[in-house]
Amino acid sequence: MTRRNALVLFVNSAAAVVGAGLSAVPGAFALRPPRAVRADRWVHAGGVSDLTAGVPVPRVVSLTRQDGWYRERGRATVFLVWDGHKSVHALSATCTHLGCQVRWDASATRFRCPCHGGVFDAQGNVVEGPPPRPLDRIEARIANEDGAVLVRL
Repeated sequence: MTRRNALVLFVNSAAAVVGAGLSAVPGAFALRPPRAVRADRWVHAGGVSDLTAGVPVPRVVSLTRQDGWYRERGRATVFLVWDGHKSVHALSATCTHLGCQVRWDASATRFRCPCHGGVFDAQGNVVEGPPPRPLDRIEARIANEDGAVLVRL
């Protein structure tokens, strides 16, 4: 083996090692299986002491959404309805017609959508208007003895 062949072999080997190292980083992201997306998790929405039995109370919860490399902190509004004992359920504040935010009308004991006149009863069922289905129910629970209300989003 000549000195020229040895030098060519060394330079080509060094270039191959550097190229393999540089391609390993993007290759690791492209070939590895994606992390399991946490589609739902329990989020703190308030306490039982803040609720009145049978009256929907709006709560804004904060959650993190991730889309690829982009991470966004978002907010969602839910209505918590406590039965006065040991049970609570939550309703989405998003109208099922076109996605407007509903509000609770205490005098009429109804949810009203300001966009197209949709009306829902206290359980989220459609009373009148164009919404095709009831308000979405969100799983909720009272956490142990401290009385914190958690919703699954």
